[in-house]
Amino acid sequence: MEDKQNTFLVSLRSIVQDVQSASSFDKAISILVERLRDATKVDCCSIYLINNRKTYLRLEATVGLQRDSVGKATLAVGEGLVGLVAQKQEIVNLADAPSHPNFKYLPDVGEDEFLSFLGVPVINQGELLGVLVIQCKEKRLFGEREEAFLITLSAQIASTISLNRSTKEIDDFNCKRYKGKTGSGSIAIAQAVVWKPPVTFDTIHIMYSDDKEIQSELFHQTIFQLQTEMDRAALHLQESSHEAAASGYMSSYGSMLDDLSFEDDVDEEIFSNGYVAASAIKVVATRRIEEADKRGDTDKSHDIRDFASILISRLVHLSPTESDITSPIVLVVKSMPVAIVAEIPRDKVVGFVCVDNATSSHTTILARDLGIPAVIDVNLDLNEVDGRTIIVDGQNAEVLVDPISSVVDEYMQLISQTRHQHELFEAEKYEKGITLDGERINIQLNAGLNNQDDDDLSEQTDGIGLYRTEIAFMLCQNLPSEETQLGWYKTLLERFKDKPVCMRTLDIGGDKGLTYLPIDDQNPALGFRGIRVCIDQPNIIKTQLKAMLLANKDLGNLEIMLPMVSRLEEVIIVKRILNESIHEIEVDLGCAIKKPRFGVMIEVPCIAFIMEELAKLCDFFSIGSNDLIQYLFAADRSNPKVSKIFDPFNPAAVRCFKYLADKSAQVERPLAVCGEIAGSPMGALMLLSLGYKTLSMNYSQIARVKYIVRHVNLEELKEIGKIALTLDSPDQIRALYREYAKKVDLEKIIDLKKFN
Repeated sequence: MEDKQNTFLVSLRSIVQDVQSASSFDKAISILVERLRDATKVDCCSIYLINNRKTYLRLEATVGLQRDSVGKATLAVGEGLVGLVAQKQEIVNLADAPSHPNFKYLPDVGEDEFLSFLGVPVINQGELLGVLVIQCKEKRLFGEREEAFLITLSAQIASTISLNRSTKEIDDFNCKRYKGKTGSGSIAIAQAVVWKPPVTFDTIHIMYSDDKEIQSELFHQTIFQLQTEMDRAALHLQESSHEAAASGYMSSYGSMLDDLSFEDDVDEEIFSNGYVAASAIKVVATRRIEEADKRGDTDKSHDIRDFASILISRLVHLSPTESDITSPIVLVVKSMPVAIVAEIPRDKVVGFVCVDNATSSHTTILARDLGIPAVIDVNLDLNEVDGRTIIVDGQNAEVLVDPISSVVDEYMQLISQTRHQHELFEAEKYEKGITLDGERINIQLNAGLNNQDDDDLSEQTDGIGLYRTEIAFMLCQNLPSEETQLGWYKTLLERFKDKPVCMRTLDIGGDKGLTYLPIDDQNPALGFRGIRVCIDQPNIIKTQLKAMLLANKDLGNLEIMLPMVSRLEEVIIVKRILNESIHEIEVDLGCAIKKPRFGVMIEVPCIAFIMEELAKLCDFFSIGSNDLIQYLFAADRSNPKVSKIFDPFNPAAVRCFKYLADKSAQVERPLAVCGEIAGSPMGALMLLSLGYKTLSMNYSQIARVKYIVRHVNLEELKEIGKIALTLDSPDQIRALYREYAKKVDLEKIIDLKKFN
């Protein structure tokens, strides 16, 4: 017995040494499975490694299974015996593997003849890397020594696998990941084409010409050409139901095209100083950029630069054109003026990457509205990416250059899964949100920029749970008038005339600023924002409230909600302004108007302790989960140093959600959730289990959450919720809901949380 033990120890040291000294990752795992099979005297040995997003395992090396299945055979976490080992992160030892309920037959792998199965997880510093498996043709249970040998081996080679795997993906295969500041859309995979015009705003030299009349004529022709192109692009956006995008596109340049003083200043530079048209544009634009910078108006500065860049590119015919593009590409540029985004031929440019941080918010908003996979402000070297394969991951604001085939396969699989699931969701998008046990769940829309193309959107939702009025304000160059706002609100209320429309009053400050109402805060998240701004500027909120009330006059489906409330006094002040507005309108019209339902957002934790007092002033509550969790943990989720602390499945957050649901029921006021968690699959399950029956989310999430609602039993979920409240770690709570999702066949929908 001792001799056998010594043999195992010698084999263990030898295998670890050989794996660690291997010249490459592929060589290391090949040595591992070969030597392990020989040492344990089994018929088959294999290693499966988990993908970067921890969703599935891929066969990476084997001795005994079909060699051509390496790199192709995959199992989701929780799927098959290998997936079971990964999910539980525990050893699985079976004498008759095919009889186990989790066994999954993979016809191309060739494991028909193997009966016994021993799998152990490979874990490094708490992170699952994969699963190590040995199999035999005979039906037998592996012994304790074999279990101990595999467990010890997996522990000793885990760090080596982790290091070598990283080396494979980054060094040997030159797969590099770059993180951007912002992203939009989903995933694009194509060849990168870098557009670097030889003349730009920054590089153009000051040049002179004696033909002043000709230079002036060229300038005015370019202005006319840009106006024509903008009108055509805006019309196309409107015809494709991107009205808000068209508005944002026009607002960024429209005021400058209509600004006759800009044309006069350029003409003055041409005729007085003899500049060529492009140089005159640069001189005038530079002057205006400096003025905007002094005011701290960064967006205006970016817009002027973009506008001048577009004029210069038109002037010297240096814009990218459709004729330059023969196959689908990812367009990579230094800076991305909004005009280029609006004019991108979507059948040929599948995504774009912008390396400059001097990008207007109009560009970001427009890209997001059009659903273009894009990453902005990413530290790429333009000279190194042209012509190379590139993945644009807009959801995670990440760019991958020259990804290895397995990474491309991973993203392609995500795209394929997304497409398949989208078809499932689409089939039920007009159905009501009714659970298997007959409970009605309200599924509402978060809106504010683009209310989506579908003419029958109101038939797909139970109304609008959150209309972000500030986004329309952000697309204006000046504070919008009552008449302008009236038009916005009436259009929306009419579109959802049979459904409630909850409009949040202007919510600026923090990460949402207005160029014409700058806010300088040392700590924006805890500073002058939300309802605090509106109370300080009562004319702004009164104008907005009157526009809402007039829009609702003949419809009666308006709800008004206040953001960032932290004191009872704030609600009292706004209620007074609201009542004054109602009185003034009734006097002007000579008739009574219907009062809208009035509510408060729960974002600041202190609100939880004054809900009884607020209930006397309000008709409903709605949780803004993003800010609530941020303030609950004092953790900015956009700060990578503390973003891990921002966790909706932390026991404190789960118990907070439960407390608010119970308190709302106690004061007899309905409570909704309109934050990000409501639209995530796991988050929706958790909220339903805690008693929430109204969830509001972005359009892209509605069909998916509705599908989930229609495939769960609410009473069962409530029992799961009771258990969740007793657990003491986020991982345990997530595992609880994942197990339920698996039980009701929703596990794949839960796993694909980032890309659908």
